[in-house]
Amino acid sequence: MNIDFSINVSRSEAMRRYLLGSALIGAVLLSPAVPSWIALFACYPIFTAMIQWDPANAMLQSLVNKSSKSVQEAMFRKTTAV
Repeated sequence: MNIDFSINVSRSEAMRRYLLGSALIGAVLLSPAVPSWIALFACYPIFTAMIQWDPANAMLQSLVNKSSKSVQEAMFRKTTAV
């Protein structure tokens, strides 16, 4: 399996991730009703925004590319088998 570590998080998506992570941390700090373990979920969007690469996003893109390639190959075989 070849993993491509190119940027797959755009600047606007990174900003949304920073805002989401900040909101989660802020909710934990400001409200005693919010469980503290919620702040752990803030680590993922903030970290992926910092490095501008998301492994889950890369995996989904890889699966979509594989499935679209197999569909294209099947369509090509069907049209050439006439």
